[in-house]
Amino acid sequence: MTDLKFVSYMSNQSQVLTNQDIESMLFQIREKNKRLAITGILLLIQGKFVQYIEGKSTEIDEVYDSIKKDSRHNELILLDSGKLDSRQFNDWSMAYKKVGDQEIKDILGHSSLNLDSLFLFPTTEKTHPVLKVLYNFTHSLSH
Repeated sequence: MTDLKFVSYMSNQSQVLTNQDIESMLFQIREKNKRLAITGILLLIQGKFVQYIEGKSTEIDEVYDSIKKDSRHNELILLDSGKLDSRQFNDWSMAYKKVGDQEIKDILGHSSLNLDSLFLFPTTEKTHPVLKVLYNFTHSLSH
C-alpha cells in the first residue's frame, strides 16, 4: 500500500507578483519538490494561487505547514485533501498555468467564478467551481 497524500488549497497573493517573481518562485518550488519527491500544479486564477500537491504523507504535511507560513500569500483555504493510490503528476515537480477568464468559461460553461466571494463565504463542497477548474487541468496534464 502506498503512503501517498494530496492537498489542494487556494490563497491570496500578499502582493502582486510580477512574471519574474513567479518564475523565481517556481524555480525554488521545483527544486524543493524534486528533493522531496513532491509533484503537482500551481494555477494563478484572478490573482489567486490554487495549488495541488501530492507525495508521501509526511512530506506533504511538512510542505503544507511551510506553505501556510509563507509570506508571499495569505488567507489560505484548504479546498481538498486525502489519500491517493497513485500520483496524478508523475513527471511534474510543479506544473504552472495562468488561467484566463475564457478558459474558466470553457471549463465551467460560464465565467462567473468569483474567487473573492469564496474567501468571504468558504464552502466545504467538493464540487466547488475552483476545484472543477483545478481538476480539469490536473486531468489534462496527467493523461
